[in-house]
Amino acid sequence: MTFNRLYAGWLIVLAVTAFNPPLFIEVFDLKIYDLLVRYSAPNRPDPRIIIVGIDQKSLDAFGRWPWPRDKIGEVIEKLEGFGAKVVALDMTFHTHTDFENIALMDKIDAQIVKEKIDVDNPKFYEKFGQLKNNVSRDKALAGSIKKAGNVVTGFFFEDIKKEVSKTSAKEKTIKETLRPFRIKTVRRSADSRDATLWFKAAGAEPNIPIIQKVGAASGFLNTWTDIDGIIRSHPMIYEFDGDYYPSLSLASVIAYSGAVSSTQLVFTHGMLEGIDVKGKFLATDPYGRILIRYHGPDSTFPVVSIADIMSEPVENEKIRKQIEGKIALIGATATSVYDLRVTPLGITAGVEIQANAVSMALNLNAITKFGWQKALDIILALFLGIFMWWALPRMKALTGVVVTTLLMAGLFWFNFLQFNVNSIWLNSVIPVIAIVMGFISVTTDQYISEQRSKRFIQGAFGRYLSPKVIHQIVENPDLLQLGGEKRVMTAFFTDVAGFTTISEKLEPNELVTLLNDYLTKMTDVIHEFDGTVDKFEGDAIIAFWGAPLLIENHTELCMRAAIRMQKTITESKKKWIEEWGAGLATRMGVNTGPMVVGNMGSKERMDYTMMGDSVNLAARLEGANKYYGSKILVSEFSYQAAPQNAFLFRELDQVRVQGKKNAVRLYELIDTAEEATDELRRMTAMFEEAVIVFRAKKFEEAREKFSNCHKEGGEKDTACELYIQRLDHLLNNPPPDDWDAVYDLAK
Repeated sequence: MTFNRLYAGWLIVLAVTAFNPPLFIEVFDLKIYDLLVRYSAPNRPDPRIIIVGIDQKSLDAFGRWPWPRDKIGEVIEKLEGFGAKVVALDMTFHTHTDFENIALMDKIDAQIVKEKIDVDNPKFYEKFGQLKNNVSRDKALAGSIKKAGNVVTGFFFEDIKKEVSKTSAKEKTIKETLRPFRIKTVRRSADSRDATLWFKAAGAEPNIPIIQKVGAASGFLNTWTDIDGIIRSHPMIYEFDGDYYPSLSLASVIAYSGAVSSTQLVFTHGMLEGIDVKGKFLATDPYGRILIRYHGPDSTFPVVSIADIMSEPVENEKIRKQIEGKIALIGATATSVYDLRVTPLGITAGVEIQANAVSMALNLNAITKFGWQKALDIILALFLGIFMWWALPRMKALTGVVVTTLLMAGLFWFNFLQFNVNSIWLNSVIPVIAIVMGFISVTTDQYISEQRSKRFIQGAFGRYLSPKVIHQIVENPDLLQLGGEKRVMTAFFTDVAGFTTISEKLEPNELVTLLNDYLTKMTDVIHEFDGTVDKFEGDAIIAFWGAPLLIENHTELCMRAAIRMQKTITESKKKWIEEWGAGLATRMGVNTGPMVVGNMGSKERMDYTMMGDSVNLAARLEGANKYYGSKILVSEFSYQAAPQNAFLFRELDQVRVQGKKNAVRLYELIDTAEEATDELRRMTAMFEEAVIVFRAKKFEEAREKFSNCHKEGGEKDTACELYIQRLDHLLNNPPPDDWDAVYDLAK
């Protein structure tokens, strides 16, 4: 696909997205809003707000929720005594007290009366409790609210939608009950004579009349939940039957400011613009909502427990200082009451959300989102898209990435500053899409080509190269030569000693599990040291170092890997014995030399492998370990290629090898120089001294030295035993004068 076609398609998508953003774009914008709130939360709650919590401590003190209503009245009276300026109730009382839930004290009182007047009527308890609850508890709460004179009650609107439902006689009574609490003054511009709220309430559920009528103010408790279930905005105004009603938070601020008569709704340009509270303007959206800039997660606002309020006298200075002159929001903070909501900062108590809304209204710092932002999004998106289309083809790939990243970072930073400093929320997703799509349209062709190359490399080499090597090849494909070539490399062969016997003792599934565990551990080590796994042949591993990447120290890496593998086997042996009753021992052969490496096979199946005499010698050395009792057998070619003094070796023998004119010296790789102990070094020196004497034809002296070496070693040393056997034979059958101490490896 050509660039111009990609760009044309992108331009169409951009235009459609900008004019009519799909749902996922809106959700993305909301999530970005969450991040802005999270990282700019002021975390300094307004000191004029206090939450009076129905917490677990209060539930333990006064019983499970809901409490008797006279208890709420007692709390209100106590708050009045502590000097609260406004008491807001984040709860409703829309039904009379439940007569079926008669308190224990009522039963006790009824029992006393029954005993005195000998009443046996089974309905006695019910009637007694009903009368007491109905008359005393609702009336007691209403009396407390009226006496305080500063209580804002809460209620709910029903079925919020764009069309007003038909009213009933009951709803008419409800409206008459609520009308005293409406906002009475509405200010309209010339173009807003008939403007209304975009959403209207079809019904309401106020408190029972005895409670609803006595409040100093009243506000609805409805919240607004976005499509992902998170509360980001808060409705401040609802329209109901042509009247406008404040939320509990707004009603609390109006009461606190003494602005009941001076509060005005302001309509301009055919829609609601905001609310004027005693000369201070709170901007809203056309739905009557504000965006909440949360001060922090749950419990950011100070909370005083009802249990503490009720247990202390009003003279208590500590509690008085917390409450006096403040807006006291009574609400549930205990998780068992289940008044928990989701906000951008996590699970939050409903009363905490009310406190944040009160703070926004008090400080006029709610987040603003302008109505003309959609037009701004379109202009900005088109500008950025055209800029990317023009600029990126003129840049190198890395420069293009940097410019794209800086553009997005700059956009996010600008939006963050506007949010944090000016409380303005600018959309980020559509402009970012313009940047990203512009970048994609320029780089797609190159990207597709690069991905095709990467998939080929990963498919061809993923089975036998380490992720690190794969990454190097992917980043620089020129390092890879897939055709056959001759290189000096290091070949590596391993085989598990006595594996046939082990396999006969285990069940098939046990054998496979054990073998997989072993091969995984060994492969991990090979990859760690930049080796390439050629293939697995049963329990055998064939690997090499020096291809496909050219590695100068391939011999050293191979030897270090071999030592690490032996130590890994030693560490794993206990586990293998416990789980499968088999402790594995592995023999290894290492040889360095010229060999052919490349992709070999048929058209349907190819393997990246090696071949040549040097490879064959490594395979023979692996098998020769059994003869010498060694674990890692190394040719003189690898010995010479290894860094001087990096490893501890002992020279074992010199042998004739098929395909080689001269004898080949064999060395046992014992350990790295830095980890070899002094005792290992001493025993190695004793052995090599004995070998020198042996080659000098001093057979009796050599036998004595090998015997001493074998005894002092403390463990079975097959190499010492081999030389002792050779010497016994030579002492009984003296060799010819041209004897060169070279043995045939094949024999």
